[in-house]
Amino acid sequence: MRTKFLLILSSLAFITLSACTSAPSVDDIPASIATATTSADHQRIADYFSRKAASYDAEAAMHKKMALSYGSRPKGDSAAMTAHCHALETQFSNAAKEARALEQAHRQLASGTGK
Repeated sequence: MRTKFLLILSSLAFITLSACTSAPSVDDIPASIATATTSADHQRIADYFSRKAASYDAEAAMHKKMALSYGSRPKGDSAAMTAHCHALETQFSNAAKEARALEQAHRQLASGTGK
């Protein structure tokens, strides 16, 4: 139940962040990073990485829930499927941490402390 609540909460956070930000789209992010010079530029990039972190958190929560579902299946190779889901959960959790680090770096650049 708690995992379902966390998944819903992270999805809502992602939707809220998506609606309230002027972050560049995934197609625009490479050019935005290459040409960022102003505080506003770095803030937009930070917002993008914030959205990515929320998305990765939601994926990690989903794979954690799927691992639990495979564990209760009576047939099949549930151990391999559970291990696969746990591996993806770890990868998405790590990706979220990395996205948050990039977000923080761009927020520092935006505030002038990163120069």
